[in-house]
Amino acid sequence: MRILSLTAVIIMLAVTGAFARQPRDQLNEVMRTEYFVVHYDPSDPYLARIAADTAARELVRIADDLGYVVESDRPFPLYAYPTHYAFTNSGGLKLHKYTVGTARTGDERISVDASGALASTQEVLAHEITHALMFRLLGRRSGALPLWLYEGIAKYQSEEPARNDDLLIADAARNGTLMPLSDLKSDFPEDRVALSYAESASAVRYMVEHHGKSSMRKLIEEAGKAGRFDKAMKAAIGLDPTEFENKWYESATRRYRGVRISGIIAGSVSAFMATLAIAAFLVRRRRKRQAALEWEQEEFEEALRAQMGNDWWR
Repeated sequence: MRILSLTAVIIMLAVTGAFARQPRDQLNEVMRTEYFVVHYDPSDPYLARIAADTAARELVRIADDLGYVVESDRPFPLYAYPTHYAFTNSGGLKLHKYTVGTARTGDERISVDASGALASTQEVLAHEITHALMFRLLGRRSGALPLWLYEGIAKYQSEEPARNDDLLIADAARNGTLMPLSDLKSDFPEDRVALSYAESASAVRYMVEHHGKSSMRKLIEEAGKAGRFDKAMKAAIGLDPTEFENKWYESATRRYRGVRISGIIAGSVSAFMATLAIAAFLVRRRRKRQAALEWEQEEFEEALRAQMGNDWWR
């Protein structure tokens, strides 16, 4: 699942609820492409085509990195919602208004807000396609890998800028509040979700920098064989999870040691990074506000329609 914020995306291993329940948001048209079966709203076929083309490009790129041979006879189901409201309402995500994508095990179903209102459609698709590919590669052993690795690889593959993650990591390293990766195996603390994603992404970037880009593919492959994360990591990169975590932690804290030691450097770096964060925040807030207004308007119209029928506006 991708959530708009500094770090985006929470994995949902299962999504429940009736999809596309509202007539005006029903994805009752189907477009079959080489690698996807795209379900979309017939009122916006152009958006569906853009989503399908983008998804195909991202699938080929990510599959090559993760060691998956793309099969045209095993298309992924892709549900492309035309508005953020349609996505959250149909997916039972009303309490998570800034979620923009989900993927689930079993049928590897990918559902996205394809409007681009809150986040780049390319980033959302890349993130969820990465999850779906990992599910398919691991099959029944998808639970062998920890959550931080799923999210870290997905963030890496979606090519999201690292600057926001760096800001969070720097602050946590300076304050001595970095969380152990071993605490991020199955869920992320609700009050530290952003830092959890930042650490996940940081750990995967560290793995790629020191063990090569192929380490992601090797780790998934070994997890599929062994069914255990500790054995898979040892076979893939020569380190067990504890050894890897210690090396990553040392690297993360050393990287920002200058920020902790020198108050002057800390002030200048913090000011610069804060400026970047504020600029990004203002852009995100403007987009959130617009999306929220549209969401509230559509919810209001839906309530009127439920009470007065489809001709309420006449």
